[in-house]
Amino acid sequence: MGHHHHTFHNPPSATPSEVRAALARADPGPALDAMVGCALYGDGDWKEAQELYLELLDHDDHQVQALAATCLGHLARVYGRLDERQVVAALRRARTRLHVRGNAADALDDIEVFLHPRRARWRGRLWRLIRPWTWTV
Repeated sequence: MGHHHHTFHNPPSATPSEVRAALARADPGPALDAMVGCALYGDGDWKEAQELYLELLDHDDHQVQALAATCLGHLARVYGRLDERQVVAALRRARTRLHVRGNAADALDDIEVFLHPRRARWRGRLWRLIRPWTWTV
């Protein structure tokens, strides 16, 4: 049994149409890279990217669903805005699926941190007061 070293790489920028084309080819690696590239670089219309990831939350492939949730969190960071009501509702629904649960929860945290930083800071302070044993100095 061999050992493989995995290295991090930034995927190239992509558009929502390139993501759809990559998914249509049914080659998961380039499709997942395109999804991340579309979310990270802020090269296009945030609404179009948001709609893409909302659709992909219901994709047949569990990896695509989980990454779509992550990418919604990336959009909040990159663009600083989303159709928050729609995205939060979709991520809350997605949290009910075991394979998406963690990614959706992380995306919801990202949305709060990047769209509502003051509220997130106060929530963190309150959490540390209520449960001081859960954090270290």
